[in-house]
Amino acid sequence: MNLTTCVSRRVWMPLIVAGFTFFDRQAALAIDLSEALRRALAADPRLAAGRVEVQAAQGGVLQAGKRPNPELSVDVDDFLGSGDYRGFDKATLTVSLQQKFERGDKRDARVATAIGKEDVANAEIAVSMREIVAQTKVDYVQVLGAQQRIDLFGRVTKRLEDLVPLLKRRVDAGASPPADMARGELAVGRARVAVDKARSELQSAKRQLVSNWSGAVSDAAVINGRLRHNGHQLAPLQAILSNIDENPSVRAWSAVFAQREGELRLQRATAAPDLTASVGVKRIFESNDTAFRIGGSIPLPVHDRNEGSIIEAERRLAKVEFDRDTTRRQIKRRIIDAFGEFDTACVEARKLAEIIPIAKKASDNVQTSFDQGRLGVKDLLDAHRDQLEAEIQQLDADIRCHTGAAKLETLSNRKSFQHGWETVTRRPANE
Repeated sequence: MNLTTCVSRRVWMPLIVAGFTFFDRQAALAIDLSEALRRALAADPRLAAGRVEVQAAQGGVLQAGKRPNPELSVDVDDFLGSGDYRGFDKATLTVSLQQKFERGDKRDARVATAIGKEDVANAEIAVSMREIVAQTKVDYVQVLGAQQRIDLFGRVTKRLEDLVPLLKRRVDAGASPPADMARGELAVGRARVAVDKARSELQSAKRQLVSNWSGAVSDAAVINGRLRHNGHQLAPLQAILSNIDENPSVRAWSAVFAQREGELRLQRATAAPDLTASVGVKRIFESNDTAFRIGGSIPLPVHDRNEGSIIEAERRLAKVEFDRDTTRRQIKRRIIDAFGEFDTACVEARKLAEIIPIAKKASDNVQTSFDQGRLGVKDLLDAHRDQLEAEIQQLDADIRCHTGAAKLETLSNRKSFQHGWETVTRRPANE
């Protein structure tokens, strides 16, 4: 082994190792949809607040099951008066223990109400989770779309940059007018502006995505995936509408119903007066005697039978069905509106996907004619522009299609595509 080889290894091996380390780090930092959702769900304060509310409600359930505490009372009578009652000789000491016995199933009603509150808190977490997932999916789709837009403009820019030297040779040879060179340079300049704009849009989309977990743009240095329509068939509207009751906002009303049903039971139970019983011992100092005593009391429901509170609880319970129906109708309207936009965008994306090969073939034919000198640079640039516009229009429609799918999945408990949609990391061979 000669000296040159040794020196080369000393120089290049650290660079190779550093390169592998860099790419391994980038791979470790790469974010896909599942990772974005995990981060968003882990960082959103609404879920943390919701979990605290559930814990508070669990404390309410624990407390609701408690029975009333017994009461210890001490009474001293007939002392420090006048005459024979000046001292404590005639005093009596009574020590008694009192216990309230709840009637009317109050404890079970309190527990039912508290459990209803816990279920409502859990339902609110489910609603928040669905909203977080939907927003994160939408932002993720926007990033993927922005990345693909940069790729698309980058390929166009490279194609036009390769064209400029050819135009220069033609102009120098007198085969083309100088205007052709100017057209080519103008097309390259506009393409580069489009790339810069797309990069700026990508940064904005990444900032929006990482805001779901209050991250930095550097967190989204590598976003894995590509939007693919893959000819998926849309789920029928009626199938999506049939799952409205699975929406967390609708299911939450079942928890509210249980809570208010428990409140009604509690108000009815409150109308039943509770019995308070006591047992004690009485010490009579004058005769040095001891006696036991028992007692009891119960309120007489003469004036207040809790009628007003019972009526209020009954009406609030009855109102739940109307509130649930209102929520169901609102979600149905939102699904119909979202499905209309989703269907339109997906149909447009599918049809444009069929047109793009035609636009590419036309562009290739014009390129061939241009190379043969039968068509001018204006014809070539027009063909390239037509192909680019078709590809951009298809990409924008695909973004709206997948965004609509994410929104629809939030509103119903099923996929918007019959076979779902996925992001793939490899670019298809025909691109």
